[in-house]
Parts: sequence; C-alpha cells; structure tokens
Amino acid sequence: MQNLVKHTLYLFLWITGLTAAMTLAGIGYAWFFLETKELSHLEWLIGSVIIEVVAVILMLAKKGMKYLPDTQTDKEPKDTLKFMESFISTGTSATVVSNRVSWLVGEDKLISILQSKIESGTRIEIITPNEVPEALRENLKGASFIVTKENISPEARFTLVNGDRSGAEKLAIARGVHPDHEITIFDNNSGPQIIAMAKDIIRKSKELSNAA
Repeated sequence: MQNLVKHTLYLFLWITGLTAAMTLAGIGYAWFFLETKELSHLEWLIGSVIIEVVAVILMLAKKGMKYLPDTQTDKEPKDTLKFMESFISTGTSATVVSNRVSWLVGEDKLISILQSKIESGTRIEIITPNEVPEALRENLKGASFIVTKENISPEARFTLVNGDRSGAEKLAIARGVHPDHEITIFDNNSGPQIIAMAKDIIRKSKELSNAA
C-alpha cells in the first residue's frame, strides 16, 4: 500500500512538473517569438501554474503527514502522567513496559483511572524487571504484573494500546528525562514495523517471566 501511494504521488508530481514546464514554455515562446506582445490570458496561465503547484504541495504534505509519527516533549513529570491518562484511555487494552514502576506509585489519579478501566473490562498489563510493591498490586486489582527478573534492566520504555486488535494498535515510546522527556506515538500508518517489534518484546518478556 505504501509503495502504491508513493508511486501515485510521484506520478502526480511528474504530471505537475510537465504541465507547468509546458505552460511556461508556451508563455516564453509567445513572448519572444510572436510579433504581438499582447498576451490577454497571461495572468490566467501563470495563475493556473501557481495554483497547480500549491495544490500538489498541499496534497503531498497531507499524504506525507499520515506516515509521520506524532511527538511531544514534556518538561514536567505531571505532563507525562497527563499524557498517560489520555493515551491509555483510548484503548481496550494497554501494556506498559518500563524498567521501573516507581513513577506510578503514589499517582492516585492515574491509578484510579487505570482501576476504572480494569473494572470496565480493559486489560491492563505492566511489564517490569523488578518486583512490584505490594501496595501497587493492591491498588490495581485485576491488572497483570509481569516480572521478568532480568539482571540487566532493559532500556525500552513504551506503552502499547489495543495490542490485541490488529490494525488499531498505538504505541508510545519514551526516551530522555525531564525537562527533555520525549514521547513518540506510532500507529499502523507511521510505524507498523516498530509496533510489531514492540509486540515481540512483550511476547518475549512474558515467556521470560513464565520461565523465571
């Protein structure tokens, strides 16, 4: 599908370039080689070229933006928590992969949202290398805590929503620390391969947890 879109965009670009070149060539020929200099439709010809070029640029931008991930940079931890509340609420399931869960402990509002999602049927999974505090387990009854017990904590930090709904997945990958904490959001247009790799990491983490 992406190749088809790419070839279609290239075709439109070539057509625009050729028609614009033909129009400009005709204007140049009439200006330099015809006896009369009175070109009554000159402004329409030039205007049509400008409109055509602008229309193609807008079309390319609109199509291209579809395949670019969204990004945001959080300066404060509260901004990241607000994003997590909104992001997790968009899915029917959510898997959080993090090298620690201390950021979640004590965040009563987010815990409350997660608990309400669980009670409404949303599947919540939290994958981490270390044991989860008992207080957090008590506050998130119904959530699945998957502890891999890895000796070296993984660097991957991401949240996958709708992981069990092919085509509807969304993936948020975090990197850096505040005030330069960056989150990149992918969907099946902007990052199907990255989403597939995230699913593989989740599957491998579950296998590692079961083997531990």
